[in-house]
Amino acid sequence: MSISRKTLYSISLGASLIGVFLLLTENFGVWQDRSSFFGVVEGYVWIGSEKAFPWAQIGIVALAGCLLYVSYVSFMGIQGTEAVSHSLFQRGYRVVMAELGLTVVFTLAFVLFVMDSDWWWLDTGFYGALIAGLVDLWVYRQLV
Repeated sequence: MSISRKTLYSISLGASLIGVFLLLTENFGVWQDRSSFFGVVEGYVWIGSEKAFPWAQIGIVALAGCLLYVSYVSFMGIQGTEAVSHSLFQRGYRVVMAELGLTVVFTLAFVLFVMDSDWWWLDTGFYGALIAGLVDLWVYRQLV
């Protein structure tokens, strides 16, 4: 059973836009430390982070920019196969690979920075970026 190119581009467009939405509205990661005076001290990595400024914003904007570019390529693919040239498709594929690589790099950096905290976890923004990148990679592999 073969999936049509328009359907594959639609899946990529939807996954990318959901990933952008989750990156811009939810936390990428969270950490907490015990404090005898304050109880628990928390830190959030999201687009409005003050404790992780400016690295959180740089990482999230870079990931969102990659996903927005993939959304653009997917939208052009939905318009018709002649709208997507070979070079545009190749650039889209490279951006998908870059987005997944950046997600891994930013995640490793987050883990290294918060490893000494009492509690830490990756949150919805991380999973949105990772899953959107994996879905986009699958779609682009099917389109080759």
